[in-house]
Amino acid sequence: MRWLVFIKLFKMIFSRKLPDLDYIQKKGLLAVKIAQTFALRIDFLSEETCTHLAQLYTHTTPIKEENFFDLLHSYTTPTWHESFLSIERKSLGSASVGQVHLATLKTGESVVVKVIKKDFKKSFEKDVKSLRRLIKFVIFFYPKLAKVADPVGILEHIEAYTLAELDLRNEIAHGKILKDIYEKNKEKFDLSRLKFPKIYEDLSSEHVLVSEFIDGPTADDLLKAKKMPFNDILEIFHIHGFYIFLIGTFHGDLHPGNLIVKGQDYYFIDTGAISKVGPKIQAGLFEFMTFLSEYDYDGCAHALNHMADQEISGKQFDIYHQKMLDLYHDFAGKTVSEVSLTRKMMETIKLGVHSGMVFEKGMFPIIKSMMYLDGMVLKGAPDTVLMEEMRRFIQEFKDADARLRT
Repeated sequence: MRWLVFIKLFKMIFSRKLPDLDYIQKKGLLAVKIAQTFALRIDFLSEETCTHLAQLYTHTTPIKEENFFDLLHSYTTPTWHESFLSIERKSLGSASVGQVHLATLKTGESVVVKVIKKDFKKSFEKDVKSLRRLIKFVIFFYPKLAKVADPVGILEHIEAYTLAELDLRNEIAHGKILKDIYEKNKEKFDLSRLKFPKIYEDLSSEHVLVSEFIDGPTADDLLKAKKMPFNDILEIFHIHGFYIFLIGTFHGDLHPGNLIVKGQDYYFIDTGAISKVGPKIQAGLFEFMTFLSEYDYDGCAHALNHMADQEISGKQFDIYHQKMLDLYHDFAGKTVSEVSLTRKMMETIKLGVHSGMVFEKGMFPIIKSMMYLDGMVLKGAPDTVLMEEMRRFIQEFKDADARLRT
């Protein structure tokens, strides 16, 4: 992708008009991933634009039905097909990298066959290289951008998780990691509503993955239909928060389209991207959220500083401290529709950076997860005072942390 194309893409995303999703998809996988990232940025894009861009998570253009079996045969062997009674030509859903098709094994089990839509890797890496050069060029003239927005770190995150997604064996491996964490800790923390679909490893490869068919809607479907109870949204935070705050290893792309709801259970799917954060960020963010849930902004100011690899002190801290109090002066008791948690979190990080703090590059994945939660609440329960609702989990997280350390 050339620089002019990148510039046009960013102008389109920030335009008052809704971005042209077909145009974005035609410009390649990196363009789609950038647009998906901006779908989270309700801190400076309108809710309408974010919702529009979010369609690229689960409603991208599938390959033509008449070409599907040619693609599948290019990835598999005749012996592989002998395991199936039927495979539907029409896809159940299409995302940026892959699409899924309903199938039935000869043993009678209903499964989904996920296929990589084409060989994206070479063109994707070429586009990343080009965009990285553009970013470095811009930073040369505006160095503050590197600290405030961390575009290089965000691009590296996009590159890492996208390349992981392009090899479906990573989805298997990362799913095992998350499930192993579940098995080791299910007696110490209530994870009873979390489930993982069965993976048929003998039928899976780099470009094809066969897994159990979970007959249920996604959280995205329920949110759009206004049928997702708020307590269920909180349960997602409860489960995901365990992985983030207590373990530091978590599903790296847990948007509503990657959660299937079946009865009372939540199934983690598309585990190709997995994220990890260091203990400093992990503990610091939990400390920050604990203080924030109690509207203790003095505690928040110190917690954010503790999260930084390079902390500040003295007069520099005093000036920052007052700005933090000013930033949150109207936060207490506000619903998510009145004050976005995403916006506040991004403004908070920006304040810390402007004040002299330096954070590790692992910050973006964990902030992205908080953005997903905020977005779900905004769609499903906009009149909720989210931080007050989160209080119910704080002590449980603390108690679980004590048990994990014994």
